[in-house]
Amino acid sequence: AKVSNNKIVFTKNDLGDSGISISFGNFQIYSFDLIYHLENKNLYPVSTEIALPPDTNYQKILIDNINPRPTNVSIDKDGNWLARYILSPNKSMDIKVLGKAKVYLNPKEEYLDPIMAKEYLKQNQYWDLENSKIKELAKDLKTPYAIYQYVYKTLGYDFSRVQSNSPRLGAANALKNPDSAVCLEFTDLFIAIARAVGIPAREINGYAYTSNSSQRPLSFVKDILHAWPEYYDYDKKTWIMIDPTWANTTGGVDYFNTLDFDHIAFVIKGLSSTYPVPAGGYKLSTDENKKDVGVSIDSAFKEKTANITSEILFPDLILSGLSINGSIKALNIGNSLVNKQEIKVSTSFLSPKSQSVFIKDIPPYGFQIISLNFDKTPILTNAKDTIKITAGNSNVLKHIKILPFYAHKIFILGGLAIASFSVIILLIAYIYRRLSLFKQKRESALRGQSQQFKE
Repeated sequence: AKVSNNKIVFTKNDLGDSGISISFGNFQIYSFDLIYHLENKNLYPVSTEIALPPDTNYQKILIDNINPRPTNVSIDKDGNWLARYILSPNKSMDIKVLGKAKVYLNPKEEYLDPIMAKEYLKQNQYWDLENSKIKELAKDLKTPYAIYQYVYKTLGYDFSRVQSNSPRLGAANALKNPDSAVCLEFTDLFIAIARAVGIPAREINGYAYTSNSSQRPLSFVKDILHAWPEYYDYDKKTWIMIDPTWANTTGGVDYFNTLDFDHIAFVIKGLSSTYPVPAGGYKLSTDENKKDVGVSIDSAFKEKTANITSEILFPDLILSGLSINGSIKALNIGNSLVNKQEIKVSTSFLSPKSQSVFIKDIPPYGFQIISLNFDKTPILTNAKDTIKITAGNSNVLKHIKILPFYAHKIFILGGLAIASFSVIILLIAYIYRRLSLFKQKRESALRGQSQQFKE
């Protein structure tokens, strides 16, 4: 195809056997409304978590509201945002999450740590690298594109499995039943072959926006989600999402070189082929037919500007001559990801007077605890100081007192207690001595009377 003066010109020969796929613009904005159902049937409290849609190299996420609020939101090694909850005994909870996604056509660069790269080459439950057929394929299919073509041309999409809720086959069984595949089998087979070749690959579960379910089907859970693979491209220095399922069902439309704006990632599965569970998969037996995933096209995407604050977790009184240890609690109070950054710490008396601590990425509604330490002060120090924390555009102050041991209330109270105890001991000793003297005089008197009787 040729592009000139805002026109796209193509011929019949350009179409080949696949047809065309055209995307306009640089991004697409979506709103999402998600519901998660949790239940604790135990007689004791349990800690659990749900997976929120995360930032990726293809998308930016805003979390506008989570109700009820989680205890924390953290990021796992795959990049998932995990919101943690404590469930009381025999209790259930429905969690509602409102947010937006800005999906980009072209991915940004993303560094892959060599240690994690090795993790993305390992066998897993549905990625059967040791299978003889997978090994044989890995000898011939050396590139991601060759694997992609093999997968979408070999497997056949089975629409009957969408309604039957059939179990996941995995890569090896997909080769045994090539005409009975859904998106999970296309994904599993690509990942297994890619990892066997030595190409880092992982699974994405999420929502794929489609207006034609016969050409671009969705079939993952009851809320009709989608699964697709991605591989790491060392030349482009980023993860590349592809969709062999839709390449198959559309008759060969190119979902390798450029994807589209229609794929929203809910979870990333690299370390495990089964966890975490995406939104739409948190259903109780009574909620099987409820719709828990709502996604619609939107136009507004507004981030809050002040998105980080901090708390200084230090005692008000510090004993001189001892180690001075505390921490900083950095909280994301905005609706978007807080990227790793430096927090500056300054004091006027404590040493070091200036230092920096660093936080990792913090999702919305999340926090991190960072240790903060100062040098010991001289044993007789009696002073006041202010710890100043600068995080983002906000400053937080903590006023403290440093006291010598003899002036500290604990030691004063302890001294008073010791003094009081000493007085009691002396009083008891005095009484005991007086009683002893009285007893001696009485015995002497009795002995004297007895002597008189003898005479």
